[in-house]
Amino acid sequence: MRTVNYLDAIKTRLNLPSDYALAKRLGITQQAISNYRAGRSKMDDDVALTIAELLGVNPLAVIAAANAERAKTDEQRERWTGIMEKFSASFRNLLSPWDGRERRAFARG
Repeated sequence: MRTVNYLDAIKTRLNLPSDYALAKRLGITQQAISNYRAGRSKMDDDVALTIAELLGVNPLAVIAAANAERAKTDEQRERWTGIMEKFSASFRNLLSPWDGRERRAFARG
């Protein structure tokens, strides 16, 4: 899972109309979002943690995705990718249909 997929999921989940609105919600600049999308920079663990909290997914999945993208060697990338895959089930669950209870719980947050 790429970190830009998490950005798109937040925009969808929170019904955010733009990357500017997304940036404001994450507490970062619109330029940072643009740089993530273009691959010019990679999100840090704090932004990854904020994303996980907003989506209600396991933080390790998003942090591992960010670290896999920042990895300097293939070995590091493979290690982080393995962790990411282990914990990314929470993201797959996010994409599955919710029952009413989950919808109500998220609407309050």
